[in-house]
Amino acid sequence: MTKTAKIGWNGLLAVGLAAGLAWTAYSAQRGWTMHGWSDASRQWVVCQYVRARINPYELAQRLLRDTFGPATGPDRVRLKEHRIYSISSANWTPETPGMLPGQPPPEATYPPSTMSMLLPTIGFLPERRLLPVYTTANLVFLALLLVQLAQWFRAETRWSRGAAWGTAVALGMLWPPLQYGIQNGQAGIVSMLCAWLAVRRSDRTPVAAGFLFLAALVKPSMALLFFIVPLVRGNWRPIWTAFFAGLLLTILPAVWLREWPWVLLAQWVDLCRYVLQGAFTVQEVLNALGWENTGRGLAVVLGIWGATLAWCVRHRRARTEALFALLALANLAWTYHERHDFVLLAFLLVWFAAQAATPERRGRGWLGLALCAVLGAALADVFYVPDLPWAHAVRWAGRLAIPALWALTTLDVRASDAENRDQRTEDGKTLETGFV
Repeated sequence: MTKTAKIGWNGLLAVGLAAGLAWTAYSAQRGWTMHGWSDASRQWVVCQYVRARINPYELAQRLLRDTFGPATGPDRVRLKEHRIYSISSANWTPETPGMLPGQPPPEATYPPSTMSMLLPTIGFLPERRLLPVYTTANLVFLALLLVQLAQWFRAETRWSRGAAWGTAVALGMLWPPLQYGIQNGQAGIVSMLCAWLAVRRSDRTPVAAGFLFLAALVKPSMALLFFIVPLVRGNWRPIWTAFFAGLLLTILPAVWLREWPWVLLAQWVDLCRYVLQGAFTVQEVLNALGWENTGRGLAVVLGIWGATLAWCVRHRRARTEALFALLALANLAWTYHERHDFVLLAFLLVWFAAQAATPERRGRGWLGLALCAVLGAALADVFYVPDLPWAHAVRWAGRLAIPALWALTTLDVRASDAENRDQRTEDGKTLETGFV
């Protein structure tokens, strides 16, 4: 890089970091003041129901069923006709049986195991302190995530510390879903951080990785498919650790609420069938076709899972990071996801940036970054919110960028597997020659 180009790059990097820091400060301020719109506030309310020994899953399921009808069967609610984003969309009054005095209906869209994690962490906080504490914790998790991405990016590119860390941190902070996760009090940042650590540590410290997987499952729809990495490599200890620990965390609220664990799980699954709107996912297509909560819709989801699993089995020798990039997209392809859940794709930014820094992969890297830029723009407020033709055009461009990113990451997994196979072959030949 010439001196002039280096100065220009450093200037661009400084602008990106300044913009990212300013946006993060704004997001923190929003996070502290969102109140009822914050997911943290909603889950705090659910914790109050649990503390009062009122089953939030049964109540939410009953309100939705009584208002909209059954979620399955020929008379099921059609989600393209009823866009349900909240349990509060149901008909209710403060006198409705089961309602906790002074509180809205419980947004019990997280599983019982997540309630066991949320209750001791936020459930006993005074409401006035909830958002400052939660937002501060989210900022800490964001910093830890950016450190992880920056460390990986520097090791991958062998750039200087300042250039590598500055690039990774700027890319992360300018990724809109990360900012919306902070603004809306979402748990997606900690879920991604734990999933990243779990996947990378599953071979070295499998039991610790299992607990990290469990923590990532605070939002199951964002982390479930990451279990494919230890699965295809025959590493069962992280899987069993997460399973049995999750089972215990499911039993605890069941005992407290005096209900069978499988009943709680069934109630949770049923109420989640009503809130499958989301954005930029296959679920959008299923809802438009009227296939939601049907066998055909389930077949599509299982087909995505099966194809992803088969590809990862076939290319299980691929780098862990390549598998992580593909599975980040796969986790976002099914069920309910809003734009803050696309925090998972923050890794794709540094993944493609590292490729762009490698001469033999530069073209693919810049293509991946361009596609991420299109998707990021489509998820940003300026294009996501307006109901105008130009905004619709950008959103559709963002939707089309997703299958293109799928194609790139799928090819990356195959290429990584081939490289590792070739390396093993060369090592084998060297070893054989040495014995001769």
